[in-house]
Amino acid sequence: MNSFFLFFVGHTHGFIDDFEKQREIIKAVKPEFVLCESLENLSLVSKEDYNNMFNKRKISNMSSFEENENLIRFCFEKNIKLIGMDLENFGFSEIMQNKIKKQHELTEEENKEIERILKKRSEHHLEIIKEYLKKTKNPIVVILGSWHLRDDSLLMNKLENYKVIFPCDENGNLLIEPTNGKISYCERIK
Repeated sequence: MNSFFLFFVGHTHGFIDDFEKQREIIKAVKPEFVLCESLENLSLVSKEDYNNMFNKRKISNMSSFEENENLIRFCFEKNIKLIGMDLENFGFSEIMQNKIKKQHELTEEENKEIERILKKRSEHHLEIIKEYLKKTKNPIVVILGSWHLRDDSLLMNKLENYKVIFPCDENGNLLIEPTNGKISYCERIK
């Protein structure tokens, strides 16, 4: 499994139990670093960092500790550095955070703002991945929303030597939203 430098693991933001697959991949790869979108701009590299997180139990307005607790505890137990690879609150203003969390309908202008922020986030993801590739000789596990793993995404086109493990439907299509059908995991390499 370790002939690749990057292992991307698609995250569904909770419509399936993402942690089981994350744990399986991390155990197999044995990385020094796990880069994680939902940790946003926080980094857990020391026991003190982890203990502060366990005491505080808060990531941000957009990412809950509870949704990430299994991953955080697992990386702590395995002495793996868990690195946030996104912008605080995913780069959204407080007004946008509230609209997104409450799933309110967005205006055309707000949708354009989301597109701009998604582009900025993708560029930031790429910068963080490149930075950490220089910091280790070990493979890196990268956990981020499945949407970022589309064939035409910035990451998939700007990086080499990776394996993508993603939730898929019975036809092998990347899942980015809940489905009533059977969900499994598919893989692709570059």
